[in-house]
Amino acid sequence: MTQGLAWSVPVFAAAVAAPLASASVACVEIISTSTATFTRTSATAAVFTWTDLFGDGKDFTLTLAAIPNGGANMAINTTNNLTLDSATAGGEALPSVRLSLDTLTLANGGGGERVSFSFALDGVASSVDDLSYKIKDIDGVQALDGNGGAERVYVSQGTGTYNSTWIAGQGIGSNPWKSTTTAPNAEVIPTSSAGNVAVSTTSVSSFDLTFIANNSGRAPADRPNQNIWIGPFAFTAINPSCTA
Repeated sequence: MTQGLAWSVPVFAAAVAAPLASASVACVEIISTSTATFTRTSATAAVFTWTDLFGDGKDFTLTLAAIPNGGANMAINTTNNLTLDSATAGGEALPSVRLSLDTLTLANGGGGERVSFSFALDGVASSVDDLSYKIKDIDGVQALDGNGGAERVYVSQGTGTYNSTWIAGQGIGSNPWKSTTTAPNAEVIPTSSAGNVAVSTTSVSSFDLTFIANNSGRAPADRPNQNIWIGPFAFTAINPSCTA
């Protein structure tokens, strides 16, 4: 009888140890790209990484991949595109991804880039909740199509709020966000938030953002680089092992 009781003690200790160990793994993390490690491998590929986000040895990532979009009037700038920039833009100096296009022709060809944003945990697609970020410094001279400024942006998911004196549109392909036809100026100064759109979406695992420029309203010799800034991204990451 005594020997049997002695052997039962370690078994009981092991049974209570397992829940204590699993309690160290987080189920929900509210995070921002301001706390991530950013790696840019080329003008068309970059990734934000949160190492061991939930305490289970798995890294959480937000991967960016850019491809050309639309006509041949614009091209992806190889030096500045997908760089993380903390310079003042859109009225704030926060680390944001720069999207940069070179003007090749002064046409309304819808040329630019489409950037895909994909969330993953340990390489497996993962949904996040309450995603929010800013698209900053949408401006540019009025294009000859009469629909607004040169720079135009739309997303596959999410809704946006903005200063309607400067910005118009629905953020969709047929009606992108762009400068209004009555915007006070063609360009928005870096310290101003007038050209910003604040985007939010409830739940998403990936989305696309398309940035184009129609520079037809410019003088023949005026072919500037076109830039917007995206970020920081804030969201709630959920550990799927807690809901399995």
